[in-house]
Amino acid sequence: MTGETHRPQRAHTWVTPKIFADVADPQPGVAAFFEHYAGWFARVDEVVVTFCAGNGDHVLAYPGAGHETTRFDWGRYNSYVGTNVSTRDHNGHWLRVAREDRVIAGNPYHAGPAFVLSEQPMDYAVLRAIYRAFRDEARGRGIPLVLLEYLEPGSEFCACVWKTERHPEAASGWVDAGGNIAPGLLDVAAVLDADTETYASYPDGIPPGEPVERFAARQIAAFVADFGLDGITLGNQFGLIGIWHPEHAVESTPERRASVTRFFTRLRELLDAAAGATAAGARIYWQDSFWPVELEQDVWGMTDEAYAALSGIVVSNFAVLAREENIEASARSKIALRERLGGGLEVVYSLDFVDPWYWYRVYLDSPHFWHRQRAVYGELSGMLDGVMFFANDTFGHFVMPDPLGTTLALLPRRAADARADPDADASRP
Repeated sequence: MTGETHRPQRAHTWVTPKIFADVADPQPGVAAFFEHYAGWFARVDEVVVTFCAGNGDHVLAYPGAGHETTRFDWGRYNSYVGTNVSTRDHNGHWLRVAREDRVIAGNPYHAGPAFVLSEQPMDYAVLRAIYRAFRDEARGRGIPLVLLEYLEPGSEFCACVWKTERHPEAASGWVDAGGNIAPGLLDVAAVLDADTETYASYPDGIPPGEPVERFAARQIAAFVADFGLDGITLGNQFGLIGIWHPEHAVESTPERRASVTRFFTRLRELLDAAAGATAAGARIYWQDSFWPVELEQDVWGMTDEAYAALSGIVVSNFAVLAREENIEASARSKIALRERLGGGLEVVYSLDFVDPWYWYRVYLDSPHFWHRQRAVYGELSGMLDGVMFFANDTFGHFVMPDPLGTTLALLPRRAADARADPDADASRP
């Protein structure tokens, strides 16, 4: 391990409603979550839970207080196929490729067949009770908890009525959802048509020509404030169109770069001004593009001002999409960015175990990649601010003990413990 050894460490866990046997009774599942990861949480200075109800369409469409019983779809699927492909066709393709031809690399093998895991309904009252259960359990265990919701630009994990039906003009491009093309990628540089729906930040509806960046920032801030959250996690390079692959990027014009900057800086201003922000300030975490900073800026139009509005960056290393040669380069570029911006930006390294929306298990299906992820982490951990991982698989089960334990042994001790013994080897568990 090289670099600094005593940076405060955070465990960033992304959790979905699949962990609950009954979404209307979340306490048993929340208690099991904290118990299962107690060994990890005891080694960090702070636990950050991003609750991923779905794609975040419920944030954009949030009608505000007084609409607690309004229902929305959630990430209750394995390999959600969207509206352009039938479940039958996806499963037929999976059978031919993954089973008959035994192609066990990439999709559709990693995505798995398309099926629904739950028919339980979700509404804002249920969601509020879930948030409360996480708060209560963490408080009872004396765990410093940061609680966030998840919003991503696409429609990958469940139905997204706002993005694909109500306001398709706000969408640009597409996303690969388990090998299927899913439309509805939110474009912060677009403008909205008028509608008369009720929104938390637009109770009389959206006026014509409203910039998407302003609407999205206002809705996020209203949602975070109403539910008493500490901020938001923005997934899948939110704000940058043509995700994951530079060749898919749209032209990075001055106008697009300005819209990207306005979204992130406006969101920062609104969240920090809102009641209920934590003492450390409202949190905005951003999942990167899988590529180094230089490409994010030159190809996609990310700016220093936008980066500076963030609390931290999740360095994406997920096996289905990441290129092995990019893992270290991308992480080091974010570390260099942190120093260029003054040192306050958290650099959070993602580690694969399982996926909450697809059925692959990295340590079984891509073992070489699994080991490479951890080798790079071992080299850079002293310069990182923590680790992000998916806490549950597509079936709602937590990471199995063996892969969890081997990874836990790599973690540096929390900063408070390291400061108590300055001569200690911070790489030891």
